Amino acid sequence: MLEIVTGMPAWVIVLLVSTTFYCISFCFKKEVSIKLLLLIPGCFMVFSIISLLRQGNILTSSLIWLLGCIVGGIAAKRIFSSQIYSPGSKEGTITVPGTCSIITIFLLYFPLRYYIGYRQEIAVDHVLSIPMILLLAVSSGAVVGFFTLRSYIIFGRYKDLNIK
Repeated sequence: MLEIVTGMPAWVIVLLVSTTFYCISFCFKKEVSIKLLLLIPGCFMVFSIISLLRQGNILTSSLIWLLGCIVGGIAAKRIFSSQIYSPGSKEGTITVPGTCSIITIFLLYFPLRYYIGYRQEIAVDHVLSIPMILLLAVSSGAVVGFFTLRSYIIFGRYKDLNIK
């Protein structure tokens, strides 16, 4: 298990540290660009789907991915629907209240995804087992569902604030 950490490439450590600091900023009230808000879930979705298509078992993993999306979406709805948003100081921005859910999800998903990638790298023929593919599908789906519905909720509030 120690080999996973000691063999970690430098770029992974840089990515982990920089993204962690970025995610920490969401623990506090923050002004967010609507364009960036809509771009991030799209990127997660594209990378998630490409990752699943490379694994095989497309039908099963797609259904599990969809289940993960639903679970992630339910979590986002419970967290973000009741929050109060305000217009940002610049055009095309909205002020979102702080939440620790972003950093929590990142700190759960990043090590899990790194572990799955590590397992694939050390596996014979670099092929994941069925349980690992399903774990990848449900976790990726949950992250995509969470960030997609979060963006949808915040974008809806942005539209409501701009109409009034």
